[in-house]
Amino acid sequence: MNRIITWTKRLMLTATILALITINILTLTNAAFNAAVSALMGTALGIRTVSSMVQTKLGSQNKAIKKQAAVQAKRKAATRKFGTRLATRTKRVAAKSFAAIPAESIPFIGVVVLIADTGYELYAACETVKDLDLLYSELGMSDKTPEVLTR
Repeated sequence: MNRIITWTKRLMLTATILALITINILTLTNAAFNAAVSALMGTALGIRTVSSMVQTKLGSQNKAIKKQAAVQAKRKAATRKFGTRLATRTKRVAAKSFAAIPAESIPFIGVVVLIADTGYELYAACETVKDLDLLYSELGMSDKTPEVLTR
C-alpha cells in the first residue's frame, strides 16, 4: 500500500511539474494563451495585468494613429488645393504677359497696356498671398504670411 501511495505522489508531482512547464512555455510563446491566462487572472483576482495594460495602451495608440492620419489627409488636401490654384494663376499670368508684348510696343497705348499688365500681376500676387494665408490656417499654423511677402 505504501508503494501505491509513493507511486501516486511521484506521478502527481511529475504531472504537476510537466503541466507547469507546459503552461510557462505556452505563456511565453503563444500570445492568445498568454492573453487568456492574463484575463483569467485579472478576473479571478481582480488585478490589472500587464497584458490588459498593453491592450489599453495599444488601443489609445491606434486612436492616435487614426487621428494623425485624418490630419495628414486634411493637410494633403489643403496643399493640393493651394498648388492647383497657384498653378492655374501662374499659367493665366504667363499667358497674359506673353499676349501683352505686342500691345506694349505700340506708342502711348503700350504704356497703358504695361500699367494694366503690371496691375494684373500685382493682383495675382495678392491672390497668391491670400491663398498662402488660407493654406497656413488649414494646416493649423497660427502664423500669418511672413512679412517678407506682405511688404
